[in-house]
Amino acid sequence: MKNFTLKFALFLLLGVGLVSTAAAQQIGGVVKDSAGDPVIGASVVVDGTTLGVSSGIDGSWSLDVPDASKKTLVFSYVGMKTQRVEIGTRTRIDVTLESESTALDDVVVVGYAAVKRRDVVGSVASVSSEALMQMPVASVTEAMAGRMAGVSVTASEGDPDAEIKIRVRGGGSITQDNSPLYIVDGFPVESITDIPASDIASIDVLKDAFSTAIYGARGANGVVIVTTKSGEAGKVTVNYNVYYGIKKFANQDALTPMTPYEFVQYQYEAAMVEGKLENNYFPYFGGFSDMDLYKNVQGIDWLDQTFGRTGTTFNHNLSISGGGDKFKWTAGYAHIDERAIMIGSEFKRNNLNFKANYKPSKKIGFDFSIRYSDTDVRGAGSNSYNDSGSTSGNGRVKHAIQYRPFPFTTAASGDDDETMAGDNVSPLIATADNDSRYSRTNWNANAAFQWEIVKNLKLRVEAGLDTYRQTKDRFYGMTTYLIYNSNRPGPATQYTDYTREKIRNTNTLSYDFENVFNNDDHSLNLLVGQEYIVTRSNTLTAWAYDFPDFYDSMMAWQMMSSATGTRSINNFYDPDDMLFSFFGRINYDYKGKYMLSGTMRADGSSKFAEGNQWGYFPSAAVSWRISGEEALKDIDWLDNLKLRYSYGTAGNNNIPSGLMLQEFAGSDNPNNWYLYDNWWGVAKDDNGKIVMANPDLTWETTYSHNIGLDFSFIRGRVSGSVDVYQNNTKDLLIQYPLTGSGYEYQYRNLGETRNRGIELAATFVLLEKPKYGLTFSANASYNENRVMSLGGLDYLDGLQSGWASSEIGTDYRVRVGGSLGEMYGYVSDGRYEVDDFDYIDGKWVLKEGIVDCSAVIGSTYLRPGAMKLKNVDGSEDNRVTTDDRTIIGNAQPKWTGGFSLSGYAYGFDFSANFNWVYGNQIYNANKIEFTSERGTKNNFRNLLDIMATQNRWTNIDWATGELITDPEQLRTVNEGTTMWSPLMSSAVFSDWAVEDGSFLRLSSVTVGYTLPERWMKKLRIQRFRLYVTGTNLFCWTGYSGYDPEVDTRRATPLTPGVDYSAYPRSRSVVFGANLTF
Repeated sequence: MKNFTLKFALFLLLGVGLVSTAAAQQIGGVVKDSAGDPVIGASVVVDGTTLGVSSGIDGSWSLDVPDASKKTLVFSYVGMKTQRVEIGTRTRIDVTLESESTALDDVVVVGYAAVKRRDVVGSVASVSSEALMQMPVASVTEAMAGRMAGVSVTASEGDPDAEIKIRVRGGGSITQDNSPLYIVDGFPVESITDIPASDIASIDVLKDAFSTAIYGARGANGVVIVTTKSGEAGKVTVNYNVYYGIKKFANQDALTPMTPYEFVQYQYEAAMVEGKLENNYFPYFGGFSDMDLYKNVQGIDWLDQTFGRTGTTFNHNLSISGGGDKFKWTAGYAHIDERAIMIGSEFKRNNLNFKANYKPSKKIGFDFSIRYSDTDVRGAGSNSYNDSGSTSGNGRVKHAIQYRPFPFTTAASGDDDETMAGDNVSPLIATADNDSRYSRTNWNANAAFQWEIVKNLKLRVEAGLDTYRQTKDRFYGMTTYLIYNSNRPGPATQYTDYTREKIRNTNTLSYDFENVFNNDDHSLNLLVGQEYIVTRSNTLTAWAYDFPDFYDSMMAWQMMSSATGTRSINNFYDPDDMLFSFFGRINYDYKGKYMLSGTMRADGSSKFAEGNQWGYFPSAAVSWRISGEEALKDIDWLDNLKLRYSYGTAGNNNIPSGLMLQEFAGSDNPNNWYLYDNWWGVAKDDNGKIVMANPDLTWETTYSHNIGLDFSFIRGRVSGSVDVYQNNTKDLLIQYPLTGSGYEYQYRNLGETRNRGIELAATFVLLEKPKYGLTFSANASYNENRVMSLGGLDYLDGLQSGWASSEIGTDYRVRVGGSLGEMYGYVSDGRYEVDDFDYIDGKWVLKEGIVDCSAVIGSTYLRPGAMKLKNVDGSEDNRVTTDDRTIIGNAQPKWTGGFSLSGYAYGFDFSANFNWVYGNQIYNANKIEFTSERGTKNNFRNLLDIMATQNRWTNIDWATGELITDPEQLRTVNEGTTMWSPLMSSAVFSDWAVEDGSFLRLSSVTVGYTLPERWMKKLRIQRFRLYVTGTNLFCWTGYSGYDPEVDTRRATPLTPGVDYSAYPRSRSVVFGANLTF
């Protein structure tokens, strides 16, 4: 029995071994590249196992594969496309691996053409749709922040429709808008704010003048080219993306008002110093002995009441595409619905698009696209993307901080300044009484015909129509300054209707001379074209007064005819803006190593008078692909090394139409507090200022030099670029002040600015395997702006941000040798101490040699603890006056940039995006507003907790309630405090309110998971991905306000970087899904 068992076991083992040997089949072959050369070290692995080999020196390989007929081999090599081959019954498998497309093969859209990135001779930055979709925001421009070197993207405020400022290399204009030209599918548009990220295939930003010169008149500040997605041949594909998120007030504790007890102490001291206890304190708060009662009073958090709600956002979009060889199409719908963090603040947008390409033959093609968007914005704190920023009417943060922390009754009137009016009204009531709503609709249609007349000679004819309309309703309730200051019996409304229509025709003829040379070493192509664009616009403004006093905003808007007071309508038609252009470009390439390009554009603009209408903008560029030289061709790790230089000119006519002749308009002064009869007078601009005509205006022109180096190593594992540039903008179109003439200003050509800097961009593919990978990208740019000339002037004076009306006066200055964005004010010297005074006959008298600031802070408040400023001009009388103001800050950053880390592993994916700014300063107007009483204007208004009694100078003996007159006691009481007294006659702008605005922001983090393909096939789903995204998760900064990325006074580009009552930013978490059928 034992022998039988032993024999059976041996027989079983032998059988298993024979079966195993029979099942392990030897498979072999050769791996080659597309040129037929062997690929050495290619990986050959049995899918789903660790069994594998590498190809040898001749590309050959062999491998024993168990149960081979059911297995799949995976062939891979760095820089080449991975192939999967089922073995089946074969024993020899030869594979040709194709080179994987790298960033050098990406197509970049330039003026009227598209080229591979490796062939670009100008300076171009790009961002893909995938990168834009990583950050779910209302405006796709906000998702561009920190992704492109030399392109600054700034969100001016935190409301869902806030203006997003894009600046390319600083911008050269002084008083004019420095926004770039936006081109969407060849059509120039005013903004790309209302285009959803799901519709965009790529965004390319042309930065140097060679790249932008082909656009001539409009390219001086850079060109942003948006290409929307097109259909692809094949079966119908359906993509559906959806996300839902919540958002909260970010950094809410940055500004904290005083508690009820601290507030009452402040009210007592202000009334005591001003001698107004009987009128301003006792009727509202009781006697001094009652003050302790307020220690237990729970204050109302008006900030939380106004901005503390949990916001929500819902976004979904659907796209369908398909077609065959001759006809390709795509259609899409996108919807976003956002309930913002502020009460009453909402944002909704709908988008529709259709794009098709029909090619009935090899030589003829038709393109057609149409886009539609409608946007609705609601809320007293919401700002349209093209408005002038926070004003007293919609700056709700100011009133939420300064309104009394507990209820007591006072009159809402009596203020002589609108910026103060809302502080005496509950923020909730003020929000309702300042309600507003915007509605924007935009239609854009394009059609093109392309015909290859003879081989390589192509004609393209394009036509397009863009229509835009924005309506705005503004409600003025009973507590608004407009109503109670003019003693009107009921609310009022203002209705504004702005329409714009743009028609475009572009014709281009291109020819490739490949048949002329009959030699692959030479490549020459030529493009010539003509373009005509006409823009028509008009603005209708209607006012209605004296609705019944119980009307809210919706009742007034829906029943404007029920207004019993004055009603007026003004309808202003802007002169047609016509642009007629000719342009051309020639490109020559020798052996793919030496490239020479030139462009020329001639623009004729109706904005200038005869003799000045035409501007001519030439440019040229050369490049040398060093890596193409014979001596470097054998260096395997060197993919591309290209040196390029460009020079070019670009124009700017970004001024209003109709400045050649003096315009007149009829008016009934609806904006004044008192209404007058109709009269005819000189027409005003959009800001209500009278402008003198100038028939001698001509083009503003930018001259640009750019040297760049593009590199790519290790089959695209390391790639990037370095650019050094200098842009000089001459004949600046400047708003020249005309003091004492009856006119506010006149546009003139004068002066010169210079921007020069360096840009760095790099991408590192740290890991790249079929199942996992990791990529790091970074960019940084330095820009130095300088005013070289102001046409004989030393500086432009009278530049006011206006946040405190005219109280502060000039707080910005543009000067020769300086830069744009320089802040102009006093230099702080802390506060006056007891030792600076003698107490004589019941009065505080300055000692000899101590600086006298009474002309600035008011003589009533010149006493120990008052704000102290420096005598900068060194005047002998040692008095601080307006002559002591100097440059105290600069809003222009020195460096900007961003970096991102993205990866994937076994179905999971993640990305983290950062953007940063270094070297700019912020004009913190909130800091001034919320720490100063400003005479009798701030009665009953709260301040920040840094002005609580324990932190600031006090003149009161809080044991007795009396003013302290003993110098020694006063010194002892204020030991350990750092802030001065808030009591002063007016707001004072000093370097104390100028703060470093540098920051590093974690813009977004996304983690996603794509469900296995084998699971989805059963449901006929090609791809199903789930993800979660957090936005604005962290901001590291030394700035004391809510957020360092802010710009609230935008009526003029001369006053950047002001933080005044801005709509706060929010922090959000979003959950979403991507489906492809």
